[in-house]
Amino acid sequence: MNNNGGTTTISASEQAELCKKDGNFKFSKERFAAAIEAYTEAITLCPDVPVYWTNRALCHRKREEWGRAEEDCRKALELDSNSTKMQPVGLFVRLNHTTISLGIDVYGCWLIL
Repeated sequence: MNNNGGTTTISASEQAELCKKDGNFKFSKERFAAAIEAYTEAITLCPDVPVYWTNRALCHRKREEWGRAEEDCRKALELDSNSTKMQPVGLFVRLNHTTISLGIDVYGCWLIL
């Protein structure tokens, strides 16, 4: 309720941020399936925010769900190709998913180092 007796509505982006915070809390407690649900809700509300995809990818990585982690990494990088957080995570996921040729294609500069 707001001060005028009506209900207060929050925007989709505000709701998505609340979902992200919930996901972060669940991730910190190693409740990765629950964190995935929270990040998925954030993605549903605001699919163009790369950090939601990144965070969900990290959950999939913890669960060794390499294909799903790779999909989320790819989407996060589509949205923000300069993500310094996602590039090393994406490489790690790709190497563990044994798709090294894709890793070389997208992350060649990391492999050269």
